[in-house]
Amino acid sequence: MTTLPTQLLPAQPLTTFDDNAQHIAKRQYLQSGDGDIGGMFRRIATWVAGAEAPEARLSWAQKYYDLMADKKFCPGGRVLAGAGTQHGNVLNCFVQGATEHEPASFEGVMEVARKLALVTKVGGGNGVNLDVYRARAEGSRPDAGVRGWVYMAASHPDVTDFIEGLMRPPTQPDGDKQPVAVRNWTRVVYGQAIAPELVALARQNGVQIVRALPEGVQSVPDDMGGIVDAARKVAEDAKLGLEPRLDLSEMRAEGAPIKGSGGTSSGPVSFLMEIFDNFLEWANRGAEEAGPINTLRFVYAPVLRVVRQGGTRRGAGMATISIAHADVLDFLTAKDLDREASEGDISTFNISILITEKFWDTLQAGGVWAMNAQEVPGKYYLAPQEGAFDGQFPELPDRAEDGARGVPTYTLGKGKSAQSGIPAAWLWDQIAQHAWSTGEPGLIFNDRVNEFSALKNLGERYEIRSTNPCGEIPLTIGEPCDLGAINLAAYVHNSSFDYATFRADVRTCVRFLDDVLDVNVFALEDNRVASQDLRRLGLGVMGLADALIKLGLRYDNEAGRETIMEIMSALREEAIAESERLGEERGVYPVFARNEDRMPHAPRRNVAVLTVAPTGTTSMLMGVSSGIEPVFSPFIWRKIGSEYRALLAPLFVELLETYPAPDGVQKDGGWDWDKVTEAVSENHGSVVGLPFIPDALQQVFVCAHDIAPQDHVRMQGTVQRAFDAEGFAGNSLSKTINLPNSATVQDVQDAYSEAYRTGCKGITVYRDGSRQFQVLSTSKKKEKAEEAPAQAAAEVMGETVSIATASAQPVATPAATTASRSQAAAPAKPQYERPARLSGITDMVKLTDPTSGHRRSFLVTVNHLNGKPVEVMVISGRAGDEANADSEALGRVVSIALQHGVPAQALIKTLRGINGGLYGSYNGRLVGSKADLIAVALETFQKDMAAGQIAGQEAAGLPPLAGGSGDAPAPAVSGVSVDSMDAMTRERCPVCEEQAVIREEGCLKCQACGYSKCG
Repeated sequence: MTTLPTQLLPAQPLTTFDDNAQHIAKRQYLQSGDGDIGGMFRRIATWVAGAEAPEARLSWAQKYYDLMADKKFCPGGRVLAGAGTQHGNVLNCFVQGATEHEPASFEGVMEVARKLALVTKVGGGNGVNLDVYRARAEGSRPDAGVRGWVYMAASHPDVTDFIEGLMRPPTQPDGDKQPVAVRNWTRVVYGQAIAPELVALARQNGVQIVRALPEGVQSVPDDMGGIVDAARKVAEDAKLGLEPRLDLSEMRAEGAPIKGSGGTSSGPVSFLMEIFDNFLEWANRGAEEAGPINTLRFVYAPVLRVVRQGGTRRGAGMATISIAHADVLDFLTAKDLDREASEGDISTFNISILITEKFWDTLQAGGVWAMNAQEVPGKYYLAPQEGAFDGQFPELPDRAEDGARGVPTYTLGKGKSAQSGIPAAWLWDQIAQHAWSTGEPGLIFNDRVNEFSALKNLGERYEIRSTNPCGEIPLTIGEPCDLGAINLAAYVHNSSFDYATFRADVRTCVRFLDDVLDVNVFALEDNRVASQDLRRLGLGVMGLADALIKLGLRYDNEAGRETIMEIMSALREEAIAESERLGEERGVYPVFARNEDRMPHAPRRNVAVLTVAPTGTTSMLMGVSSGIEPVFSPFIWRKIGSEYRALLAPLFVELLETYPAPDGVQKDGGWDWDKVTEAVSENHGSVVGLPFIPDALQQVFVCAHDIAPQDHVRMQGTVQRAFDAEGFAGNSLSKTINLPNSATVQDVQDAYSEAYRTGCKGITVYRDGSRQFQVLSTSKKKEKAEEAPAQAAAEVMGETVSIATASAQPVATPAATTASRSQAAAPAKPQYERPARLSGITDMVKLTDPTSGHRRSFLVTVNHLNGKPVEVMVISGRAGDEANADSEALGRVVSIALQHGVPAQALIKTLRGINGGLYGSYNGRLVGSKADLIAVALETFQKDMAAGQIAGQEAAGLPPLAGGSGDAPAPAVSGVSVDSMDAMTRERCPVCEEQAVIREEGCLKCQACGYSKCG
């Protein structure tokens, strides 16, 4: 690529970017050699203009630089960070699918896993559609399969972490290392001369020692493709009943540099825990027959967790599934806290359900939706009903053994054409219940997406069924996102919008993004082909709310929406016109050329050009409001040293300083900003109603929580209708519909309906305080209270649980009011009362004390009630001695947990792998402590029953934790107001570890450092 002499671009520092912008740029975007923000823009402009003809490069580089330096345009975060770097990928995200193998096959799943790993490595997010996978097989179960052997040389730098099972949390790659249990592997250290202290450490942790690596052990290569190939071999062996054997010694140490991405490796232990252990778990559960949710949980999510995005942080994903898929209920509950704690974390993925026009029509007609749903243990069981659905949901009891809720099913048709179905309103209510409780799933109106797609006449290959992680760009398989945003606020001067300059700059922005596609370096060939075939762009906006404020218009009224419709229409017209002009200059996109007679638009360069992507970090860099979101608050808190200081929104300061400061908030002849921020904070982050704020400013400076949910939706619909008005050039939008904590389930359903009626292509809602922890706040207060019971489950996923949980009860639809609700709020009574006599299994196990070499005998007993483990006892030594007291106490605590309905799987996951200075073998599993002994006893309990060791008893599933995300949260802690944002805490940022994360644009972003989950 030809480069430009950088001295021809302005070299002086840019003074219009404040300290906050400098901080964000330094932390996330600046590369060596940039020096400052101006240098970053020079690097980007030079690199992107490399797609132009040599004689024109300098001219276009200057135009690109000026747009960025004048704060009129900002490319996507990947462009800011990746332009001109070695790996060269600047595209934010992709949709992945199998193109070389049948998608539902074992090979198809492995193909997608490999693509996810390679793309995440260079900094891209990923979307996947799960409709291609077969429903979960009845034989899929968590206690089947084989155990593997994993080796590491004693000379490896990470051998101590390997022995102790230590890795950094995926949610905090820079955090302290933590012990993680290995479910399916026996660890072995090998070497001719091993230090005595290492031998002792291995014995203490139940790790075996051998002198040499046995023959036939597969060595894992030190590259991403080789790692995924090794994991594939693990799963293949397990499917055949063979014990996989791996050697991790060739893998680079944790923290070692990755040349291609500029980041660092997460290390061999993280790949053991996340990739190899989970792939083996997936194979043990049936591999491709395990169903789409198990594939997501044990294959795709672990890849995104362990492969650091761009070598710096975990990846982000979007998983979608159709409302017609048999496993849609499994998908709906997949991210419930109790399931993630007991089965595995999938928080790297956002999840959305594809809603079809046929389902919507069935819902409006009050009909039954035809589908062969599968039950979900611990969540839903199928309850067939006699006769036809009369519009009222039957009263169904929760299933006694596991707390699962009844799903009313009805028979549609007769004879051979008979089919099962579920009332559409019941499904709609369950989706809304989950969104009310957790903020997920989102909805994608899939038929509308394809109706407005330029590819709608080209058949199944070009049907869109998934999106990028935040939902703003629905994509065909293999396509990437090419993102940038024009700053609307920069075109408002003297309360007037400069349409002429805006229209001209839109054309330059479209050319910039088209150039990006030609200079980008793709990690995968099919991504490159899809990109060049369609040349999809994503030109969006930021600063919409700021622009309205500067124009003297409210975000939440018709006048404001009419102005935005006019601005967005101008954006659409110029973007399409420039794409058509580029088509004449450079050629149309190849799919158009091959299918011109079936295309619904005029010849042009790009299949689509418009979107509204999350601009959380880039809008902070530019100092304006995010995307099409309203202003969240006039200020944010940042921790500087040991103190929190307010960083005020530039526009708020600019406007307030045009007024004289009244008494009480005056300091040195101007405004006392400390008192202003304190007053706004006490007013829940709003200026409305504060007596010292001028009325004119109160009228227009409305913040996110001043705005009714319906007006959030209407603004989204306005922008989407403007995009889709003509030309088939619009993608979709990323926006969060923020609901107050007091919102009901019906409010969620109303937002859904408004979104469909107003032309939206999808919707994400977030109720303040949901998912049992709070992520939206403008308060720096730290309330002290006892930790909520959800803390333990949330910590498994690296999430922070709020001190306060919502007190509002979900208001169900009339047909659902008879259903059992709020188990979590009931008094804590045992679900399984212990009778006077129990049956069970008792084994004698001998464990070795590595310090003395003596073997100690233990009796471990698991007693059951109707096939469910309800009591565990461990006896070691004589009654009354300290060792036996510890054993008895541990058994009692586990027994109480089982009797109160805590799932055995959750206890197994918590206890398995704990090392306590003892080691030995029990039931074919290596154990390292009394706690580990209990975990193995519970884990193998069902196998023992199935083998007939308990006469007359049938093997049964282990009871899951009572209460899911559809249950109402527990009452708020006394003294904390659930209606006040000030009473809530925020989620901790995985990058800077400040509790400064808010939810906007369908994504999470940190206001302290600028981190965005969506890139």
